[in-house]
Amino acid sequence: MTEKKEIYQQAIKQAKRTISWATLLIVVAVIFTIQLTYFPRFFSAPNENISALDTSAIDPMLATMNLNPDEIENGIHIPTGLIVDDGVDQVIMTCGACHSLDLVTQNKADRKGWKDIIVWMQETQGLWDLGEKEEVILTYLAKNYAPVDEGRRRNIEIIDWYEL
Repeated sequence: MTEKKEIYQQAIKQAKRTISWATLLIVVAVIFTIQLTYFPRFFSAPNENISALDTSAIDPMLATMNLNPDEIENGIHIPTGLIVDDGVDQVIMTCGACHSLDLVTQNKADRKGWKDIIVWMQETQGLWDLGEKEEVILTYLAKNYAPVDEGRRRNIEIIDWYEL
Protein backbone atom coordinates (compact mmCIF):
# COMPACT_ATOMS: atom_id res chain seq x y z
CA MET A 1 0.00 0.00 0.00
CA THR A 2 2.86 2.39 0.76
CA GLU A 3 4.43 1.64 -2.60
CA LYS A 4 1.25 2.74 -4.39
CA LYS A 5 1.13 5.84 -2.20
CA GLU A 6 4.74 6.74 -3.12
CA ILE A 7 4.05 6.26 -6.82
CA TYR A 8 0.95 8.43 -6.48
CA GLN A 9 2.91 11.17 -4.64
CA GLN A 10 5.67 11.11 -7.28
CA ALA A 11 3.05 11.42 -10.01
CA ILE A 12 1.54 14.41 -8.20
CA LYS A 13 5.00 16.06 -7.87
CA GLN A 14 5.69 15.45 -11.57
CA ALA A 15 2.30 16.92 -12.51
CA LYS A 16 2.96 20.00 -10.35
CA ARG A 17 6.40 20.44 -11.97
CA THR A 18 4.90 20.14 -15.45
CA ILE A 19 2.15 22.64 -14.63
CA SER A 20 4.72 25.06 -13.18
CA TRP A 21 6.90 24.91 -16.30
CA ALA A 22 3.90 25.24 -18.59
CA THR A 23 2.68 28.27 -16.64
CA LEU A 24 6.13 29.86 -16.80
CA LEU A 25 6.32 29.33 -20.57
CA ILE A 26 2.86 30.83 -21.04
CA VAL A 27 3.78 33.90 -18.94
CA VAL A 28 6.99 34.40 -20.93
CA ALA A 29 5.07 34.05 -24.22
CA VAL A 30 2.47 36.60 -23.10
CA ILE A 31 5.15 39.08 -22.02
CA PHE A 32 7.01 38.60 -25.31
CA THR A 33 3.79 39.14 -27.29
CA ILE A 34 2.96 42.30 -25.35
CA GLN A 35 6.50 43.65 -25.87
CA LEU A 36 6.39 42.87 -29.57
CA THR A 37 2.94 44.39 -30.00
CA TYR A 38 3.36 47.60 -28.03
CA PHE A 39 7.13 48.12 -28.20
CA PRO A 40 8.33 46.69 -31.54
CA ARG A 41 11.56 48.72 -31.50
CA PHE A 42 12.57 46.91 -28.28
CA PHE A 43 13.69 43.93 -30.37
CA SER A 44 15.18 45.89 -33.30
CA ALA A 45 18.86 46.43 -33.99
CA PRO A 46 20.50 49.62 -32.71
CA ASN A 47 20.04 52.59 -35.03
CA GLU A 48 23.78 53.24 -35.41
CA ASN A 49 23.85 50.37 -37.92
CA ILE A 50 21.55 52.30 -40.25
CA SER A 51 23.32 54.42 -42.82
CA ALA A 52 22.37 58.08 -42.98
CA LEU A 53 21.72 57.68 -46.70
CA ASP A 54 19.88 54.37 -46.52
CA THR A 55 16.38 55.27 -45.37
CA SER A 56 15.03 52.11 -47.00
CA ALA A 57 16.52 50.16 -44.07
CA ILE A 58 14.03 51.95 -41.81
CA ASP A 59 10.89 51.33 -43.82
CA PRO A 60 10.76 50.42 -47.51
CA MET A 61 7.34 52.04 -47.86
CA LEU A 62 8.65 55.38 -46.60
CA ALA A 63 11.65 55.27 -48.93
CA THR A 64 9.40 55.20 -51.99
CA MET A 65 7.04 57.92 -50.74
CA ASN A 66 5.71 60.49 -53.21
CA LEU A 67 3.26 63.13 -52.07
CA ASN A 68 -0.11 62.67 -53.74
CA PRO A 69 -1.43 66.07 -54.94
CA ASP A 70 -4.95 64.94 -53.96
CA GLU A 71 -3.78 64.74 -50.33
CA ILE A 72 -2.62 68.38 -50.23
CA GLU A 73 -5.06 71.05 -49.12
CA ASN A 74 -4.15 74.72 -48.56
CA GLY A 75 -0.46 73.81 -48.60
CA ILE A 76 -0.86 71.12 -45.92
CA HIS A 77 -0.22 67.43 -46.53
CA ILE A 78 -3.43 66.09 -44.96
CA PRO A 79 -2.20 62.60 -43.88
CA THR A 80 0.79 64.03 -41.98
CA GLY A 81 -0.33 67.58 -41.17
CA LEU A 82 2.98 68.96 -42.42
CA ILE A 83 3.37 72.11 -44.48
CA VAL A 84 4.26 71.17 -48.07
CA ASP A 85 7.60 72.75 -48.91
CA ASP A 86 11.09 71.72 -50.01
CA GLY A 87 12.30 68.97 -47.70
CA VAL A 88 8.90 67.78 -46.45
CA ASP A 89 9.54 64.32 -47.92
CA GLN A 90 12.81 64.06 -45.97
CA VAL A 91 11.04 65.09 -42.76
CA ILE A 92 8.27 62.53 -43.36
CA MET A 93 10.75 59.73 -44.03
CA THR A 94 13.26 60.58 -41.31
CA CYS A 95 11.17 61.95 -38.44
CA GLY A 96 8.13 59.78 -39.18
CA ALA A 97 10.28 56.64 -39.04
CA CYS A 98 10.48 56.92 -35.24
CA HIS A 99 7.59 59.02 -34.00
CA SER A 100 4.35 60.71 -34.91
CA LEU A 101 4.72 63.77 -37.09
CA ASP A 102 2.41 65.55 -34.64
CA LEU A 103 5.58 66.01 -32.57
CA VAL A 104 6.91 68.15 -35.41
CA THR A 105 3.76 70.19 -36.01
CA GLN A 106 3.12 70.95 -32.34
CA ASN A 107 6.64 72.27 -31.69
CA LYS A 108 8.25 75.53 -32.68
CA ALA A 109 11.97 76.32 -32.67
CA ASP A 110 14.53 78.32 -34.59
CA ARG A 111 17.29 76.57 -36.53
CA LYS A 112 19.50 76.24 -33.43
CA GLY A 113 16.58 74.91 -31.41
CA TRP A 114 15.78 72.23 -34.02
CA LYS A 115 19.47 71.32 -34.18
CA ASP A 116 19.51 70.94 -30.38
CA ILE A 117 16.45 68.68 -30.58
CA ILE A 118 18.15 66.51 -33.23
CA VAL A 119 21.33 66.27 -31.13
CA TRP A 120 19.26 65.33 -28.06
CA MET A 121 17.48 62.58 -30.03
CA GLN A 122 20.84 61.29 -31.27
CA GLU A 123 22.35 61.26 -27.78
CA THR A 124 19.39 59.84 -25.87
CA GLN A 125 16.85 58.31 -28.27
CA GLY A 126 19.01 56.38 -30.73
CA LEU A 127 18.59 58.71 -33.72
CA TRP A 128 21.19 57.90 -36.36
CA ASP A 129 23.52 60.40 -38.05
CA LEU A 130 21.40 62.24 -40.63
CA GLY A 131 24.34 63.03 -42.90
CA GLU A 132 23.44 65.28 -45.84
CA LYS A 133 19.75 65.09 -44.94
CA GLU A 134 20.29 67.11 -41.77
CA GLU A 135 20.76 70.38 -43.67
CA VAL A 136 17.56 69.86 -45.70
CA ILE A 137 15.58 68.90 -42.59
CA LEU A 138 16.87 71.83 -40.52
CA THR A 139 16.11 74.29 -43.34
CA TYR A 140 12.56 72.92 -43.66
CA LEU A 141 11.87 72.94 -39.91
CA ALA A 142 13.38 76.39 -39.29
CA LYS A 143 11.36 77.87 -42.15
CA ASN A 144 8.02 76.22 -41.49
CA TYR A 145 7.99 75.56 -37.74
CA ALA A 146 9.76 78.57 -36.28
CA PRO A 147 8.37 80.48 -33.30
CA VAL A 148 5.95 83.22 -34.29
CA ASP A 149 6.17 86.41 -32.28
CA GLU A 150 2.73 87.98 -32.24
CA GLY A 151 2.46 90.68 -29.62
CA ARG A 152 -1.31 90.54 -29.52
CA ARG A 153 -4.19 88.87 -31.28
CA ARG A 154 -4.71 89.59 -34.93
CA ASN A 155 -7.28 92.15 -36.00
CA ILE A 156 -10.70 90.79 -36.82
CA GLU A 157 -11.26 90.88 -40.55
CA ILE A 158 -14.82 91.41 -41.69
CA ILE A 159 -15.25 89.94 -45.14
CA ASP A 160 -18.90 90.61 -45.98
CA TRP A 161 -21.03 93.34 -44.52
CA TYR A 162 -24.73 92.75 -44.37
CA GLU A 163 -27.61 95.08 -43.64
CA LEU A 164 -29.47 94.76 -40.39
